[in-house]
Amino acid sequence: MQADRIIEFRRSLLRWYCKHYRPFPWRMNPTPYRVWISEIMLQQTQAKSTIPYYIRFLDRFPDLASLARATEEEIIRLWSGLGYYSRARNVHKAARKIVEFHNGIFPEDYTTILSLPGIGRYTAGAICSIAFHQAKPVVDGNIRRVISRLTGIRNRIPEKYFWDTMAAWVPGKKASAFNQAMMELGAVICLPSRPICPKCPVQRYCVAKSKNLQDHIPSAKPSKAAKKVDLAILVIEYRGRILIFRQEGGFIPGKWGLPTRVVVSGQLPGETAAILSEELFGFRLSTEYCTVLKHGITHHRISAHIFTGRATGFISKKLKAKSGKQWANDMQLDTKLTSSLFRKAVQRCRK
Repeated sequence: MQADRIIEFRRSLLRWYCKHYRPFPWRMNPTPYRVWISEIMLQQTQAKSTIPYYIRFLDRFPDLASLARATEEEIIRLWSGLGYYSRARNVHKAARKIVEFHNGIFPEDYTTILSLPGIGRYTAGAICSIAFHQAKPVVDGNIRRVISRLTGIRNRIPEKYFWDTMAAWVPGKKASAFNQAMMELGAVICLPSRPICPKCPVQRYCVAKSKNLQDHIPSAKPSKAAKKVDLAILVIEYRGRILIFRQEGGFIPGKWGLPTRVVVSGQLPGETAAILSEELFGFRLSTEYCTVLKHGITHHRISAHIFTGRATGFISKKLKAKSGKQWANDMQLDTKLTSSLFRKAVQRCRK
């Protein structure tokens, strides 16, 4: 696109954005901290779905200092339901790093921001442009699609092309509005399928539209199939308390969880639950099938088969000698079980 066309294109896009932008909470008072949290949450999550999580998170952690002081369990608990929990852990690490090395003040330098845990090229550019009004490019899925159609390129486009294009297009002034306008255009007008071209403010600059190729650009990519996983989960009760244990890895996030085992091929969930109880107590505890819960984490589609059982005083004493396990009351369950799946399992079985 020629220089004069780029100027006209920016003006048309910015006029449209000024009138039609969606008033998300992170667009109000876009401080570096607020922009950062929103951009991390918006990774792999739709904007509308992010809003309640963002509001709750900011209510509990209104600034860097409060986030840095928090425990990982508190953060994971508020993040529960968003998935991709490594994002929450990196947010915590980055907050502590900023407090320790930058006196609790969010850095303005692009390279320094890029060095923080969990922050990549896109997030660093978003923070610099939206919060600090620096002319830094950003590229996400929406922007890739917009650029592909505007330029009319049907073949596979190298990632460098998108970044170079945005670097050339982003204005020295109004970088914040321009970057957000490009993302907004892709989110509400230049949709993956059936783009709303008649309402597009920059359709006259679009090569794909002029050639009637908007439904063929970009070429569709095969979606990654979700992996199906069956789990057996035990909800074991003793005098109103529920058995929980310290987790090490596994599918379900959080430091504490319910006894859980993957159901291997050829094995019934009930058999898996019996084997799991034998490992815990030294014998197979009598359990009853409660329910099955459907749950999604990252690229996994989980069917959680929940089994209930009651422990005796003898079993309780045996577990006392083992570290990493405890009988948790309601307050402890609320604090330590950060996974929504585990909390649902307890609630459903108690009903």
